[in-house]
Amino acid sequence: MKLSWLARLPSFALLGPGYAGRGYVLVTPLELAAGQARVIYAPYESSGLAAQRFTGEATRVASLDVDVSPAALHPDLDERDHGQAVETIRAAIAAGDVYQVNLTLRARLECDSGAALFAALLRHTIPRFAAWVRLPSGEEFASASPELLFAMRGGVARCEPMKGTARREYSAALERSDKDRAELAMITDLVRNDLTPVCEPRSVRVTCARRTIWLPYALQTVSDVEGCLLPGQGPLDVLAALHPGGSVTGAPKHAAMELIAALERSPRGPYCGSLGFVENDAAVFGLLIRTAWRRADHWVYGVGGGIVWDSHPDLELEEARLKLGALT
Repeated sequence: MKLSWLARLPSFALLGPGYAGRGYVLVTPLELAAGQARVIYAPYESSGLAAQRFTGEATRVASLDVDVSPAALHPDLDERDHGQAVETIRAAIAAGDVYQVNLTLRARLECDSGAALFAALLRHTIPRFAAWVRLPSGEEFASASPELLFAMRGGVARCEPMKGTARREYSAALERSDKDRAELAMITDLVRNDLTPVCEPRSVRVTCARRTIWLPYALQTVSDVEGCLLPGQGPLDVLAALHPGGSVTGAPKHAAMELIAALERSPRGPYCGSLGFVENDAAVFGLLIRTAWRRADHWVYGVGGGIVWDSHPDLELEEARLKLGALT
């Protein structure tokens, strides 16, 4: 299948290997679903209960021919007021209002087509939760996300919250970092609490407290949380419990989200939202980090990181710039 062919479709969801095993799966045309859905999408600001559900024919893509030249991307990161926002969060932590807040920035991308942007995201590797989606409404976004929000199969739900980022040459420093370890521990506990209401009592457990994922442009640390679902709990129930993901909000979640709304300069929209693929009794949802969405004459790309008490504004900004490596 040629990437250029997809650009002519009015609506589709091209989903990477993390959603449906090896290779891609293409779902098209996307039509709003009244019942069983194949693709489920919730922007960051949306409730999981209000997720958009779509049907469509799912086709396995054995080989994707990237026959489009990757866009030469030069992100223009809006860094205004970032340092002051970090200090505001630190003051809220000192007051006991929050423990951690995920603060994000926006970068402007000049790019003519979603195909060229997606080709750029695939330049070095196929991200686990790569996705290029064009909704019937015309909304369009492309993602190079490495993060699983949750997967469910056989009555078990599994989450992989991600916190802690470093350059690939600094693996030893990331392993030793008390700050990054504490960030991940707080979000792991938040996800465990979010998952508990839809699971059997005392079945939610942390199966791995911390491990490292190697990406082409950075290292990330993740944990593994899983639980046995209560009878009758489906993908929308689990999504409602977890969305938006704890790693893109902070802890406590609602207090962190209030600060995010007050401090960030624009809504997140698809960025930090949730995208899911449902197949029979299984479902996989990616967390839409490393994601760009189309505006009228440009694209917007989101980057960010968790702010804790010992965060330094300059270092947090450096982490955000590092995550732009998914583009460049």
